[in-house]
Amino acid sequence: NYKNTHTTNMTISTKYNIGDEVWVSVGGKPTKGKVRGINARIGRLGDTIYGRVTYEVISYELPYIENAVFPTKEELLKSL
Repeated sequence: NYKNTHTTNMTISTKYNIGDEVWVSVGGKPTKGKVRGINARIGRLGDTIYGRVTYEVISYELPYIENAVFPTKEELLKSL
């Protein structure tokens, strides 16, 4: 998540890039896949502009929020 109180510029950094190999949980099972797409949603709540990044990893699944995507199987297992 990203917050910015300026209305002229906003920079969004992502943890992963398209093509990166990552791990996600599919039905409770650790699954390796590649980032196929990155979505950024920007909105405003009062005077605060916010952003949320999601990753498309497996084509038949919904996009994963950033904290549900991991660089290794070990890190994914630690999070469960």
